[in-house]
Amino acid sequence: MFTRLILVLLFTAVAAPAFCQKKGDLTSLFGDWTGESKCVGNNPYCHDEVVVYHISRSGADASKVTISADKIVNGKPEFMGELDFTYDSPKQTLTGEFKIPRTGGKGVWLYQVNGNHMDGTLTTYPENEIGRRAKVDKKTAKE
Repeated sequence: MFTRLILVLLFTAVAAPAFCQKKGDLTSLFGDWTGESKCVGNNPYCHDEVVVYHISRSGADASKVTISADKIVNGKPEFMGELDFTYDSPKQTLTGEFKIPRTGGKGVWLYQVNGNHMDGTLTTYPENEIGRRAKVDKKTAKE
């Protein structure tokens, strides 16, 4: 009986918050996320970055979110751009596509959302190569 109580308490403290988050609720993504974006492969134009993402509802489509991205340079945010993402609730992913002016190709960001953490990759086309990997965490009210 005591062991069962301990297991219930552990589940409540550790696992339950993740299950309480509604999968289809875009608002759980809203806020500021910080982390790093690292270069992958051989791209001389690429530089590793400390990033801050500001996620909000898209003005163009209520079923999408907008990520406004800054990189931190000399301790200060420097705006990089903004992109609309489609949220796939069952898969818990964010996908955003854009044109790459320098090459004329296309880039696709894909983030896997896991509660207050996201892992992402930037794949470039037509090469079909991963050019970046990002890991970001949502800032909490305590930070």
